[in-house]
Amino acid sequence: PETDSAGSGMLNPAAICLIFLAFGIAWIVAIGILLPPARDTAPFPAFGGGVDWAFLLLAAVLLYLLLRYSTGRLRESEERYRTLVEHAGSIILTMDREGRITFFNRYAEELFGYSRREILGSNVIGTIVPATESSGRDLDLMMQKLLSTPGRFLKNRNENVTSDGKRIIVLWTNRAMFDRDGYVNSVLSVGTDLPEERPAP
Repeated sequence: PETDSAGSGMLNPAAICLIFLAFGIAWIVAIGILLPPARDTAPFPAFGGGVDWAFLLLAAVLLYLLLRYSTGRLRESEERYRTLVEHAGSIILTMDREGRITFFNRYAEELFGYSRREILGSNVIGTIVPATESSGRDLDLMMQKLLSTPGRFLKNRNENVTSDGKRIIVLWTNRAMFDRDGYVNSVLSVGTDLPEERPAP
């Protein structure tokens, strides 16, 4: 998930239609030069008949309307998705294979006390995960195993730490995320704070 405004990476429908028109005009002109009509029946007989131009214009208008409709629906879908992620009553974050945080939702900001600007790019160990649990469990080692084999840690419960040093217990659900070649490139973690299980201060 990203925090950029919805639709920032979309192509402009008007630009696409202008490109379509440019190619269409070039095609009609080329055909008119290579295969000139037998009779001059159009205002510009060397460059296609009036039907050709009307069809091209109609196709461009329809393409524009379709793209406007499609991108509008996509923006609405992205906005709903972003709202759900940001306002879910759960921690939602992603980490790369090195444990660096690449996404941190608003609930996570509020719970852990770190702003997105502060936390993104930082390693989970030393920020929201202590190196060692109060019980003595090595969380640094656990995170290394989780990041290398996330399938073994579909669910886990461990201590976390807020920016002011308070220890909390979080129940995590983890899912591997894959690149285009099918290799794990990051881990999506959704966490539920368990205030009734927090260790004594």
